[in-house]
Amino acid sequence: MNITHRIDKDILYIAIEGRIDASNAAAAEEKIFASKNENKGKHTVVDADSLEYISSAGLRVILKLRKEDPQLAIINVAADVYEVFDMTGFTDMVTIEKAYQRMNVDNCEFIAKGANGAVYRYDGETIVKTYYAKDALPEIKQERENARRAFVLGINTAIPYGIVRVGDGYGTVTELLNATSVTKLIRKDPDDLTLAAKYYIDMLKNIHSIEVDDGEVPDMKETALDWADFVAPHLPGEQGSKLRALIEAVPKRNTLMHGDYHTNNIMVQNGEPLLIDMDTLCMGHPVFELGSMFNAFVGYSELDHQNMMDFFGYSFETAGRFWNLALKMYLGTDDEAVCQSVAEKAMVIGYTRMLRRAIRRPGDADSPAKIARCKEMLAELLGRVDSLEF
Repeated sequence: MNITHRIDKDILYIAIEGRIDASNAAAAEEKIFASKNENKGKHTVVDADSLEYISSAGLRVILKLRKEDPQLAIINVAADVYEVFDMTGFTDMVTIEKAYQRMNVDNCEFIAKGANGAVYRYDGETIVKTYYAKDALPEIKQERENARRAFVLGINTAIPYGIVRVGDGYGTVTELLNATSVTKLIRKDPDDLTLAAKYYIDMLKNIHSIEVDDGEVPDMKETALDWADFVAPHLPGEQGSKLRALIEAVPKRNTLMHGDYHTNNIMVQNGEPLLIDMDTLCMGHPVFELGSMFNAFVGYSELDHQNMMDFFGYSFETAGRFWNLALKMYLGTDDEAVCQSVAEKAMVIGYTRMLRRAIRRPGDADSPAKIARCKEMLAELLGRVDSLEF
């Protein structure tokens, strides 16, 4: 028997490994309550991922713990151990969650990676998204709820049907029969981006055709105003106040937006585009969506083109051509002046976001160069952009 603990926010996680029976129940109780006493006031969760057996003596320890913390929860309980809890009535008194199925993606085909996780093809019918955060359950549940909401609103999206354990983290399982990503289409034929861009923009227009109610999803304008307030003191002269005024003047829109719309997040199945990543769902004026897209295809890799290869697997030059083509398709025009004007509005949003990110990461080796680049571009753009509306 081995007992350890860790703190995550206001939760005390107590991990029990091995067996708890009459021979070691007293020692287990001593260790558990020592952890409790060191972390008074914190909600307790028992992680039973490595608990192999528990006897009646062990159950009495759990019962004592539950009396001290009525909100006690026990997670990752193996089937045999869960049966013991169930037979003795503990499942009626304590929140007890069965262990999730374990999956190994080490030898699986890598599909794409995003800000919060990576996606793999597990077999011909199934993809698995693994999350970087070790305790990603709240994030997973929110993403599943967003996927359901989007599906009901009329967006062709894949809803994860199961949560699994992958290594010491979590993942979700989604059925995607014979689907391929838009990223993979671009890598397959980087000289002809028309079909990939069509799938990409068809889905984007579908998303932007939907109106949602206030409070249904986060308002991206409020987030962008927070970015502007953060970076304003770092900008010279009147640039900070003009930046905030530009964002403040963007008309309120309840247009549904994805919030992290790039080619890794769109799959193609049976000739139709389909979204697979929904944790950033939001609403607002489309300029905020375009700002995120500019960052994905240009901004984040401007100073280091290898970032593009690492993230998408296609070149910075290809990404730039795709961004230009996608913008033309979205706006429905080949007029270079119109497209450049809208692109510059998106760039104001994109560089604001990147500047905030670089300032908040002073330990990154490339942060000084990124800060300088963002300030340079914002100075240039704010000198001629007088409205973010289009």
